[in-house]
Amino acid sequence: MSKNKTRMTEAVRRNRAAISCYIITISVITGAYLIEAIKGNRTFPYFFTVFSSLWIPGAVVLFLHLTKRYVDVIKYLILFGFALPWAFMLFTANNDLVFTYALVIMIALNAYADRRFAITTAITYNIINVGSVVFFAFMYGLSKEDIVTAEIQLFLLLLCGLFNIFVAIMGGMLNDEKLESIKAEKNNAAQLLEKVLSVSTEITLGIEQMNSKMKQLNQAMDRTCYSMEEVSTGTSVTSDSIQTQIVMTGEIQNRLDDVTKHAQAILDSVTETGRAIGLGAINMDNLEKEVAASDKYSSDAAKELLELENSTRQMQSIVDLINNVADQTSLLALNASIEAARAGEAGRGFSVVATEISNLANQTQNATGDINELISGIDQKLLDVDKAIKAFIEGSRRQHDATIETVKSLDIIKTDSKDIEDSTGGLSESVTNLAEANKNIIDAVQNISAIMEEVSAHSKETYESSVRNRATVNEMTKIVEHLNELAVSMKQG
Repeated sequence: MSKNKTRMTEAVRRNRAAISCYIITISVITGAYLIEAIKGNRTFPYFFTVFSSLWIPGAVVLFLHLTKRYVDVIKYLILFGFALPWAFMLFTANNDLVFTYALVIMIALNAYADRRFAITTAITYNIINVGSVVFFAFMYGLSKEDIVTAEIQLFLLLLCGLFNIFVAIMGGMLNDEKLESIKAEKNNAAQLLEKVLSVSTEITLGIEQMNSKMKQLNQAMDRTCYSMEEVSTGTSVTSDSIQTQIVMTGEIQNRLDDVTKHAQAILDSVTETGRAIGLGAINMDNLEKEVAASDKYSSDAAKELLELENSTRQMQSIVDLINNVADQTSLLALNASIEAARAGEAGRGFSVVATEISNLANQTQNATGDINELISGIDQKLLDVDKAIKAFIEGSRRQHDATIETVKSLDIIKTDSKDIEDSTGGLSESVTNLAEANKNIIDAVQNISAIMEEVSAHSKETYESSVRNRATVNEMTKIVEHLNELAVSMKQG
């Protein structure tokens, strides 16, 4: 609000107060003189004169006040508009108390609290009052009672004027102090207004940011509502899937029980196999020892057979030597027979001996032939035995190698059986742990199913809350936009 406008408003308020008292005063005076005219104490022309002198300036004052024209002139119109008819009434009065009307108007004009105007009012009304006293004293003379009344009239109006001036001065001082206070408050208000403008600028920026955040929050709430709707749908589907998982997990538990039984059976079989392999390993060790002994025996038999072959060869040499001896003996028997034949009768005994020697040589040759045949047969048999022994030795060696390989294989089988047994035991333990874990999974899935049902219920509640929050956010967005408009208008105003 500008300074002129403020001053105009204050003048209008003071005029309103003074005019109200002024109109009431002239109305009362008009009524009093009307009563006097009706009673016959005054003529009606006198009444109309008083009426006209009072209400013409009163009408002008009302018109200017209602039209808000010449606002600063109205107080002077009231002052002189009442002073003139009051002077007329005072100079034509039948009663000395007519001067008291001025007291009412002077009190009413205190509403302006203007020192110069109060001095002008006091001087104007006191001059008229003194003039009336002088006029009546000059025209009619003054008795002692009239002098007392005149003194009261003069001093009362003078004191009233002085008091009005004093009140105006005090009011001016108070107004000055108020103006200083108002100026200080104005400065404070200006500083405060600057702060308010600065704060309003910050508020505007904050509100704009808040508005942006509220829009983002609104978008987030839309996404949250959409997500919660998806979560609600997803939890329903997940709950169905969990129920299916519970059924499948139950089937897995049944299969695990079967696997546990089969694993235990495999473990038992592997244990028995391990025992059998242990016995087989012992038997194979014994067999390896027997084969080693047989191999040794075969080697010894081969050596003996070789020695026998050597002996057979030596026997063949001996037989050959015997054959040579038999041939020499036959040759000597032939020579002896020839010599006995030459000797005749003298060599007849020698011829008998030669014949016996020849027979013995023939027998020896026959025997050596038989021996040769036997040796040849023995040699052939020895060859067969040698082949058989060599084949036996080769078979024993192969059997020994196969036995060693079998022992090695049995060791490997034993190790593998042990590993299988351990693995089967581990498998059984794993299956047992898996069965327990599967039971725990079943319990966990059931708990998850219950939790998912709660999540589904809470997601529905959250979705409904999100919808309500979105409505609240929309309302807050409108409020923030309204606050932003107020802050902008405050900044511009």
